[in-house]
Amino acid sequence: MIWVMIASFFALIVFGVPIAFAMGASALMYIMVAGIPLEMVAQRFFSNTQSFAFLAIPFFILAGNLMIHGKIAHRIINVADSMVRQLPGGLGCVSVVTSMGMAGVSGSSVADAASTGSVLIPEMKRKGYTASFSAAINASSSVVGIIIPPSSTMIIIAWLSNLSIAKMFIAGILPGLLIGLIYLLTTVMIAVKRGYPRESKPTFKEFATNLQKASWAMLLPVILIGSIVLGIATATEAAALSVIYALLVGLFIYRSLNFKNIMISLKETIHGTSVVMVTVCTSMIFTWVLISEGIPKLIAGMLQGFGLPAWALLLVLIAIMLVAGMVMELVPNLFLFIPIFFPIATEIGMDPMQFAIVMLVSLALGMFTPPVGATLFISCYIAKVGIEKTIKDILPFFVAGIVVVLLIAYVPFFTLWLPEWFE
Repeated sequence: MIWVMIASFFALIVFGVPIAFAMGASALMYIMVAGIPLEMVAQRFFSNTQSFAFLAIPFFILAGNLMIHGKIAHRIINVADSMVRQLPGGLGCVSVVTSMGMAGVSGSSVADAASTGSVLIPEMKRKGYTASFSAAINASSSVVGIIIPPSSTMIIIAWLSNLSIAKMFIAGILPGLLIGLIYLLTTVMIAVKRGYPRESKPTFKEFATNLQKASWAMLLPVILIGSIVLGIATATEAAALSVIYALLVGLFIYRSLNFKNIMISLKETIHGTSVVMVTVCTSMIFTWVLISEGIPKLIAGMLQGFGLPAWALLLVLIAIMLVAGMVMELVPNLFLFIPIFFPIATEIGMDPMQFAIVMLVSLALGMFTPPVGATLFISCYIAKVGIEKTIKDILPFFVAGIVVVLLIAYVPFFTLWLPEWFE
């Protein structure tokens, strides 16, 4: 019956059922056939979500929405513009740097893709960039939104793997910057090859002015991460503080927030939190069934039974996660792979924190690849271009992302140096 459950899960996905409901429905079918009391479903659906750490998720989402609706994106775009627009493919470079800046504000790749893309993609098209390249660079660079802290996805990984949220936030900083810099280099190389335009060189005064205007927004991640690292607040308390900070900055400093924007932010927060938590809850039921039937141990035993050296086994795990990221959403993948892959990573001597970041980045690359890439769909919609026309332009960024995954997988420095330095 367990294999029937797994087969029905994939069948429901093929028929277009949302992954969260597909996981819940297939697990419920198994539970009913196996004669397990239905009370267990309700218990598993809610019990594990009663966590203080999970309370940080709606706070981070709300803080990001308040910042976005408070016109923060425009200020960060202006700073990025005065930093890198003189490079080949200037506006493309601005898109990458803006995504890196927005990551510390919103903590959401989807939000970054929408807010940054709505401003930069039309301008890139007007300056002669193809619609497909404009969409590709916006979709791919937005993934840093869940790698550079704060990140709701990191909270879920830390909770599932019993790791410190604070250390995971710190561990994500260098990989997030690394993937941003490699995407910047990729953009420059493509721009030189295609002859995309440079913009005028900014003056120091222009840069200083833009930086000053955006300084209050850019202080948010510094205050947030600083309060967690210094032990002043837990991740949940810091998330609540970030909401207060976003409100104060939007209402009294930038004066860009009003009652209407706040209501829109609250509505989007309710929607975003609901999507995340429903997925988490149904994933818990599905994962509980798999664990109770010993499937993670079975799969782990099969993989280890190949007798591969540690470096090759790690490469196999990365390849599986890259493929899974393309066909499934990120959160369900976490619930499926953490119980299976973390014991294997520990067995081959890999630090759990390092493997957590490797898993995050590997699965994040699926956010801009078909068929389920959320940032790809948003970017193509804004650029008014078909996904099939964007795939060719997405490929260099996907390859660059794989290079980053391999670097952080085989060079522990990128993920472990900062957490060790802050101990």
